[in-house]
Amino acid sequence: MSDHKAPPATLTRTNMVGIVAGNVLEFYDFTLFAFFATQIGASMFAHGKGTDGLLLALATFAVGFIARPIGAVVIGRYADRHGRKPAMLLSFALMGAALVVVALTPPSSVLGVGSAIIITVARLVQGFALGGEVGPTTALLIEAAPAGKRGLYGAWQIASQGLSALIAGLVGLAISFLLSPQAVTEWGWRIGMLLGVLILPIGFHLRRIMPETLHAPVDEAIDREAAALPLARVAGIGLMLILAGTVTTYTLQYFNTYSLAILKLSPTLAFTTTAITGASMFAFGLLGGWLSDRVGRRAVIVWPRIVLLVLIYPLFVRILAAPSLGTLALGVFLMTALYAMSTATANVCLAESFPRARRSTAYAVTYTMAVSVFGGSAQFLITWLIKRTGDTMVPAWWLLGATLVGVVAGVAMPMIRAGRRRLRPDPLMPTAG
Repeated sequence: MSDHKAPPATLTRTNMVGIVAGNVLEFYDFTLFAFFATQIGASMFAHGKGTDGLLLALATFAVGFIARPIGAVVIGRYADRHGRKPAMLLSFALMGAALVVVALTPPSSVLGVGSAIIITVARLVQGFALGGEVGPTTALLIEAAPAGKRGLYGAWQIASQGLSALIAGLVGLAISFLLSPQAVTEWGWRIGMLLGVLILPIGFHLRRIMPETLHAPVDEAIDREAAALPLARVAGIGLMLILAGTVTTYTLQYFNTYSLAILKLSPTLAFTTTAITGASMFAFGLLGGWLSDRVGRRAVIVWPRIVLLVLIYPLFVRILAAPSLGTLALGVFLMTALYAMSTATANVCLAESFPRARRSTAYAVTYTMAVSVFGGSAQFLITWLIKRTGDTMVPAWWLLGATLVGVVAGVAMPMIRAGRRRLRPDPLMPTAG
């Protein structure tokens, strides 16, 4: 059947809630694991004398990224052949099952090294699921967007990650405020994990009723333009764009561990900055997508990164000189806002640069390769370098390098036309009556 005979794919508010809920759950667990790395390390990896629980926990966090490219290929190809929706249901179910296992695994005081083995296997399943999630979700958001709104719709991919960080930060803040440090280490972090399980039946149902976009009508001119772009160049420069985004993401998320282990601040203060990071990522990710529909993708990718490049060093110097809620909140807010605007737009730009027939697989593989190699190792390497060198500015150098790569890639990235002409009404916007 030709594309013009297929029913149009549109997203209702309920559909958007299903997409966002799934993304929030899948990134919630990854985010919460990183935030509670110190406590999880002490609970699950302290099975031997002289064991560095934090480093082992962060290493296990990195292990979860190994399976992401495999999930991207397997689930991404499934999405390109059989549909975005069934692929999204599969990844959601796998992530939920792994989340339950992580939350309920006994501590190392009971199982010894067995705890670490179980957690590692669960992290591999989570990585596989998350690697397969990003391709079909981003493809569906872009393909179901009204003309002229692909940037805004596609930005929900990053915005939902910010929402997961916000929720994880608020959950962590509540747990650290209500429980003693010993209770948080022994069982409190598990409560945060189990809270994520509550969304499983709701999210699965909402995803089950969403529309399919694989065979829906498409703007053929845009798809032809995407097919004409040099695939190797798009993938190569796209890898650099995602590298810049993922290193920044996990370095900013490292502020929780950084605040506890390096700045010696309270868990309550650390999780407060985490919530600020999530809120800023959510709001400014959507703002970046909206702006890119109006002024073009390149400007929104490049200019916020240039401003970020200028601000990183002085912000870190100020934070280290006077660590407090005020300095941390300001620094985290500014860095996250600029990063989110640029990265949300970069993700949309990369996804729409692949033709629909291969979009899910090509985008997911490019995305997960960068995230697996550079994002998954970021927090472990930052911690290791701080321990080896004693330089507490290591996260700043990491961010400066990633931001510079993002600026160069944003300038070099081939772009397709904005496609602002509206082809059908926007179901998420009220109609004039």
